[in-house]
Amino acid sequence: MKKALITLILIVSVSMLFAAEGDGLYTGVTDLAYRPTSLDRNRDLNYSLFGNAATLGEGGLRIQFPYFESSSFNIAEALKDRGVAEALSGITKFRFNKDNWITYLLGLVMATGAGYNDAVSADIGLGAQLGHVAFGLNTRMKVSSMPKINEAGELEEPTSALGNGYVPQLDTALTVAYGLRVVDSDLLTLDFGAAVRFAQKVYMLQINAEQISDLIGGSKDFETLSARGGFAIPFDLGVTLGLFGERLQVQASADNLNGIYYMKNYQNSKNALMFKDGNDQYKFYTPFSLELGVLYTPKFRIVNPEVSLFFTGINRYIEEAGSLSDPGREIFRYLDAGLELDIVDIVRLRASYRYGYPEFAVGVNAFGNLVELSYGYHEAGREYGLKPVDKLTVRFRLGFEK
Repeated sequence: MKKALITLILIVSVSMLFAAEGDGLYTGVTDLAYRPTSLDRNRDLNYSLFGNAATLGEGGLRIQFPYFESSSFNIAEALKDRGVAEALSGITKFRFNKDNWITYLLGLVMATGAGYNDAVSADIGLGAQLGHVAFGLNTRMKVSSMPKINEAGELEEPTSALGNGYVPQLDTALTVAYGLRVVDSDLLTLDFGAAVRFAQKVYMLQINAEQISDLIGGSKDFETLSARGGFAIPFDLGVTLGLFGERLQVQASADNLNGIYYMKNYQNSKNALMFKDGNDQYKFYTPFSLELGVLYTPKFRIVNPEVSLFFTGINRYIEEAGSLSDPGREIFRYLDAGLELDIVDIVRLRASYRYGYPEFAVGVNAFGNLVELSYGYHEAGREYGLKPVDKLTVRFRLGFEK
């Protein structure tokens, strides 16, 4: 145990040396560690793969095939446009024609405002847990906005969404995780876990809103746009202490250790995906994250509440606190407090104060199958309170749990 703790401290210390370097002018947009958009602690297979692999210590059987999630950012602003609202109405009625999709996606792009923001993302995944071992293949497609890079290679001061540069990005990860229960008694349980993944990142050099419209409409080809791509082999370590029949859990994890991406420039995104004919190799470091939290559930049969409080990105907060105008206020950006009600193991109601803003969700989960709708806010600005952005997320999963 002592040796394992010393090893973890050394690994984290070395990783901190690398975490400072980003991806040039794209820093803050492309140099972030990949995680699925939503992770349900202590329930979701994705959390075992990307959050805390120690949750695999109890063992079990879980199948996730397939998993789909879509998030629309700035949705309240976008729906002020009648055309966007009508397009979304058509999509919800399964009228998936090209005009509806173009109108809706461009509405989200125009609602980003000036500067850094997110427009839309979609996650797809599949995987399984067999006993104490889990594996998964996950992909996320995302479009982010940032200040435009001018011909002199400098960031311009944006004044509107039309003056932004937009960055389509694709992250893919093949993950294998293992959890082991080392103490199992009526008094307490103690689980350790580790996960390692092959992660690929591909993004196109920033494009403007008109080019996005042409790409969606098919008048412009993705193969004409320059791209960058590369890979990393990060790993995670986690531990979970269970008390009172595992009703109370204390969890700690270090995620995205060794998050070094080896990148190249490519003629287009297709070549980047295939690692074909790349040049000008470089590397950047995606930051690791230390997380500590507690989770309590009395395990009632009919209506079972679950209360949680997690401090995510402890290391990042410590690194940034000295340069922040109000570090005491900024800490809310790293806290995730939630209350969830599980009704007869089928209906889920959740209210969270997640990373400084409220979020609400309602879902149906039966035998590993899930349908959930959530709405909340997150911070897109450089400091807490500068740019709150709302997000509507739909999740769907077919699977099995035992």
